[in-house]
Amino acid sequence: MEIRVPDWLEKFAAANESPIYLVGGYVRNVIGGLPPSDIDIAGRPMPEKLTLPHGFFFATTYKRMGTALIKHRYRKDVEMEYTPFRTEEYAPGGGHTPVSVRFDADVESDALRRDFTVNSIYYDIKRKKLIDFFGGVRDIEKRIMRAHDPERVFSSDGLRLMRLVRIAAETGFGIERATADEAARRAPLLADITVNRKRDELLKILKADTVYGVDDAHYRGLKLLRDLGFLKYVIPELAELDGLEQPGGHHKYDALEHTFRTVRVCPPELRLAALLHDVGKAEAVRRNGSMRGHEEIGAEIAARALGPDGFKLPSRAVARIERLVRWHMYDGDGRTRDGKMLVFTARNSDIIDDLSTLIEADRAARGTGEEPQPVRFAAFAERLKETGAPMSLSELRINGADLMSIGYEGPAVREKLEELFAMCVLDPQLNKHKKLMRVARGEPATPPQGKSGKPRKTAKNK
Repeated sequence: MEIRVPDWLEKFAAANESPIYLVGGYVRNVIGGLPPSDIDIAGRPMPEKLTLPHGFFFATTYKRMGTALIKHRYRKDVEMEYTPFRTEEYAPGGGHTPVSVRFDADVESDALRRDFTVNSIYYDIKRKKLIDFFGGVRDIEKRIMRAHDPERVFSSDGLRLMRLVRIAAETGFGIERATADEAARRAPLLADITVNRKRDELLKILKADTVYGVDDAHYRGLKLLRDLGFLKYVIPELAELDGLEQPGGHHKYDALEHTFRTVRVCPPELRLAALLHDVGKAEAVRRNGSMRGHEEIGAEIAARALGPDGFKLPSRAVARIERLVRWHMYDGDGRTRDGKMLVFTARNSDIIDDLSTLIEADRAARGTGEEPQPVRFAAFAERLKETGAPMSLSELRINGADLMSIGYEGPAVREKLEELFAMCVLDPQLNKHKKLMRVARGEPATPPQGKSGKPRKTAKNK
């Protein structure tokens, strides 16, 4: 079988005396009729022994693993990772990093260290020949993920457990029974994998449908994490939702399945927040005997799971998701007073669109067939826009320095700004510097008028 490769890659292979092989996802996807993935190549020489045609250069090299990222000075579309044939040894426990690496392997020995048969097919670029030691082509045709030696594959590197789920989800492939059984048995190996690496795989699973266009790939990936027993090693509080029944007759599914279905209908950028939106329910039941207040508990869990002691996401991203989780039950019955809705919408204007989308997804995922309560934030956001009300403290015509100049100190400055902000949301005409300063002093926003129509002189304004 001939695989069409870019002209520049043929030129690169032709410049080297030793065979250069395409390997991994690119070969798998071409055979399987999927869009091409990143280009990975392999060969016997170490990177420094390669012949680089004019324009090619090493952008990065990783000496311990022998890999090199190769780019082209004049073409932005040229990028590939080269790996010399190698063998690896891992310490017991399935840690992701090998304890020793040797570069004395042939192509078959190199294939033995790879994870799944569909990723272990080599294509000799110059000879235009496929090399398939473990039946990977047949597995691609059957659309299944299989490890040639499941025990060795997973015991060598526990992160391959999550890679199995991610690749199966992205490609739409099934998982061969013996491989799935061994993966489930080896789930505890994930405890030894760093949080950062598990985070990266989870975030990719949440966007799995965007990689090759496989419908519901992200939803299937989450279900595989649950079914194989991996979830408790990624976000333990999420695993506690499995089988947790939701009272009240407003939900068809248990808390975890409901969560997955909420993620299913959310856009990619909101899926992590959707995954965590009900993460506080199990803890709420322990504390309160019900799910009351789960949104506040969930916000605490989300901040911990995503912050410095967890996934180590940027603080701004953590704060945003924490707020989405905290407020996803706001106005749940649609009875919040208009004034409160206006102030809440203004205070949360930076997340209000995402919050609306999350709430709509949450309600749609209940599965009861009931007509969901409409989300009202958009209407109030439009009202705020029409009246010109401030949408943040920065839009107030008064600031902390102004308040300190008239005697406010410490937390009282922020508290007064928040109070003035709420007043201006409800009465945008109040958002004038002089009026706000008067209100801050405890005076009427507009001075009393004399008979002439001019402000009457009082003890305070003489």
